[in-house]
Amino acid sequence: MKSYFTAFKYDDKESAKLIQAGGYAYSFYEFLRKTEILADDSSVIFNAVGYTDRGISAMSVRPENLDVLKTCYLIYKHDSSPEEIVDARKEVLKKIKRSACHSFDRGKKFVDDILAMSADKINVVRHTERLEGFFNSVGIVPDELMQQLGLSETLNLRNAHAKLIEKALESAASYVFLTGNPGIGKTTAIAKFLTDHVNDGFLFFYVSPRKQVNLDIINNFKKPGTDDLCDDRILAINTYSDLIKDSGHKYTVQYLSNQQQGEFPLQVVNFQDSRQTKRQNRRSNRLKRQTENVIEDTGVTTKGVLNSICEAISTLIDTKHSNHIVATVSIHSLKKTDAGDTLKHFDKIFRNAYIKNENKVLSARMKDISIRIKHLFIMIDEITGDEGGVEFLNGINDILNKYELREKSAHGFNTKVIVADASIVDQAVISQHLSDTSAEPDKIYFRKAKNPGLPLSVEHFKFQGTDATVINTNSYPAKSLSITYKVFIESCKFSEDAVLDRETDLINKVQEEILEDIEALLKRSDVEQVIVYIQDKQRLGDLIDKIREHRGEFQIGTEYIEIHANIGDEEKDLIQKCKEDVKVVFMTASGSRGLSFPKAKHILVEIPRFEIEKNLMEVIQVIYRGRGKDEIDNQDKELIFYLGDRSVYFEDNKEISIQESKLSLLNILLILKASILTRIYGGGQIDQDKFIIIPIGGKSVLAAGETFSSQMKKLIDQLKSEHRKNRSDRRLPQVYKSLEDLLGQADFALRENVESTGKSQTSYLAQREFFNNQFSQLVSEGFENLLSLNNLELGYMSGGLLVVPIASKTLEETYMMPLVKIFNNANSELWHNMQVISHSSCYPESLQFAIQDAMELVKQLTKSVEKTQRFEQSSQRNDQYYALPLFAFIAGEVLSEYFASNPEEPKYQNFRDILAAYVRALYPVGNVLPIGDNYQNFPFIVFRSYSLEQMREKIFTDKYLLSSNELNVLNLILSKQVN
Repeated sequence: MKSYFTAFKYDDKESAKLIQAGGYAYSFYEFLRKTEILADDSSVIFNAVGYTDRGISAMSVRPENLDVLKTCYLIYKHDSSPEEIVDARKEVLKKIKRSACHSFDRGKKFVDDILAMSADKINVVRHTERLEGFFNSVGIVPDELMQQLGLSETLNLRNAHAKLIEKALESAASYVFLTGNPGIGKTTAIAKFLTDHVNDGFLFFYVSPRKQVNLDIINNFKKPGTDDLCDDRILAINTYSDLIKDSGHKYTVQYLSNQQQGEFPLQVVNFQDSRQTKRQNRRSNRLKRQTENVIEDTGVTTKGVLNSICEAISTLIDTKHSNHIVATVSIHSLKKTDAGDTLKHFDKIFRNAYIKNENKVLSARMKDISIRIKHLFIMIDEITGDEGGVEFLNGINDILNKYELREKSAHGFNTKVIVADASIVDQAVISQHLSDTSAEPDKIYFRKAKNPGLPLSVEHFKFQGTDATVINTNSYPAKSLSITYKVFIESCKFSEDAVLDRETDLINKVQEEILEDIEALLKRSDVEQVIVYIQDKQRLGDLIDKIREHRGEFQIGTEYIEIHANIGDEEKDLIQKCKEDVKVVFMTASGSRGLSFPKAKHILVEIPRFEIEKNLMEVIQVIYRGRGKDEIDNQDKELIFYLGDRSVYFEDNKEISIQESKLSLLNILLILKASILTRIYGGGQIDQDKFIIIPIGGKSVLAAGETFSSQMKKLIDQLKSEHRKNRSDRRLPQVYKSLEDLLGQADFALRENVESTGKSQTSYLAQREFFNNQFSQLVSEGFENLLSLNNLELGYMSGGLLVVPIASKTLEETYMMPLVKIFNNANSELWHNMQVISHSSCYPESLQFAIQDAMELVKQLTKSVEKTQRFEQSSQRNDQYYALPLFAFIAGEVLSEYFASNPEEPKYQNFRDILAAYVRALYPVGNVLPIGDNYQNFPFIVFRSYSLEQMREKIFTDKYLLSSNELNVLNLILSKQVN
């Protein structure tokens, strides 16, 4: 550690500050002990934080690891010469290189080639290795393992896994965690259990991050090859926010039943037949004209998704309409409210069996229900696929406690909370990641593997103090797996043009390589299907255009299909019809789960360089998409990974910058391979040890409720996203550009609420002029002069940003729309294009619904008198903030002059987009305002983040040894002294 930390001891970086803070902490602790202020056996947690205007590195240490702080103390106390630091860096790099070699086949050559990449050019390194000896997903489970698991017969892995699930569903355990690899049949086994026990009655409440997956789960209850449910008694329901809006914001669900057809009301709930998809068009308007030139957002009261589905379940149970209910919703439906969260609506299901003012469960009434509905299964699928998944799980746990449903056969129910996720793998991660709901950033869990991972295992433990079972599989659907890594690195000297140029030669080089590989595979007669995974929709479109250009013809539906998160009904039908016949399947991250392509033996994956942890989770999902035919799953398969990085260096630290980029690429490759091996084998090689490496997305939740302006911003982003996918569509840019122009001129004002109490505080905005004019003068005369400043409001320093909470204030937004803008934009062309988008099945349903809010605004503008129009709205949210760059307080005049010149800012590089990207990199953030980007005096953004304060507190948690963008534990492992 000493040599590693010394290597990072140089000017003003977070790492240097962290080492300094760690040294101070150690020194102060020694002082406290020597003076006996603190006893040796005192319980202490040390938090060392290194802060710069770029970010934060933090370390949390307990007394047993005090040597870490002592090392920081010795490094900081010793004044290392520049030569020593350079030597330390070289020594660390040498150790990392030596250790990394053990992690790859023929690793020495691969690592040497990466580290030998030269400056000022694009370097490409290609390396192939083969994985063998893993368990095949369709292989027969050895007799010895079957006996250990308490299973008889001769079964393949999939069927043995299903048997273990069946046993767990009949056991006393309240929680069942299914962590097997993708495609092993987790949800299929649950559905089979329920259909086998259909006479008992059941409520299967299923949630996942994706609406399409929620709809697909209903297919598991259908007769094969038909649209009919497998039993006439089953009733399947689902709902989503657009459906509720379209039905006038009333309680609304879609249903599927063999016994019933058409729309019908039941008590206060409207049941719409999912086979009849005609729109209701009963949505309520939310805009109101206050005067002849002022339009206001009056808001709208709506029944939420969880509210609607729970009301429907309660109604079905109370009226005895059905005792066999499948109900599905999205995890996104969980939102925070002033009164808690929307999961409170789950109470409705048992409201007739509970006396609220006495907090008493009526056991007799619960038993009346359980006689008809024995199996109460609540399943959260892909829990790590959404940042609100853990919050949902813990909300369900509270409900089980409230209704005394945690014990075996409580009130006669067989209650099971089923958590399925292929990303988790390890029981320790379940306990650490899923037990605590507090917000956390993306992370990588690691620990040494205790023993070789078994292809199938079952483990019993306590979760939330209750019996729990975890069932895991480690396998891959292939005989062997060839993995090729294609690594691209470009280094170039810093210049403003180089930084702003997003369309670099590097991107083109990676594109060319992917294109060559696709075309080579298309020429091979033994290749039936190829999966290509690229996150960037626009680049994916470019790739398709190039293939078409080279081949002369490349037709969607016959030769390829595209899969994204939001696709229209036409595209969904096309995918279902053609998915086994097309040669190439293109997909993006959000479309990577829930689908399989049995003929695909070749999967090409570009590794994104942002949100690494979350994206590696998706990559692991993608590599399992080629599965489903036993014959093909017993053949050799191939993965090709593309990873590119650009290193921008300054002349005075050229070598360091380039070495850091190489090290960063090596880190990603090591984590990529180790996390894949963890999923396939149960552990991956790093240096000479086996580790479990599990990338996991963050935890956070958003608050309920959206203003009209935030809905418009979301709509504009949706239109842009759809246009990146389909650039030949001329309607989309015409609509979003018109909306941006109409809503681009806005004033934001903060008003103190009358009911606010407490000592008066001075706003940072009010002090901006003072800081710009007098700050430097005051500081030059002595820092104590700053004490004369008034009591400033609470603000957070986040790198180069000032983030200020405005929960106690009302945000007033005024959008000015001059006549000329209305004339140029709110015209018949815009109205026609909006109408087409709102009704055409080639657009995603979510976009069809969202465009209707904009249509309401345009309708108000087109029937106005000949005057400039103002749209006004006000909002007060507990999770609302504004952020502005710190230099707005010292360079105000420069900024004012800059914006007064109406600068032509590069696409995606304007101040607004940079600030939004900066804040999103720090915190989980909802919509960001303003809509326009032409600031008057200084740049700012307004945003909502329910989890921001929790995220800041995480710097001081003792759950993580290290939180840093520079230092990482992987490099510490690699740079240890080799004996």
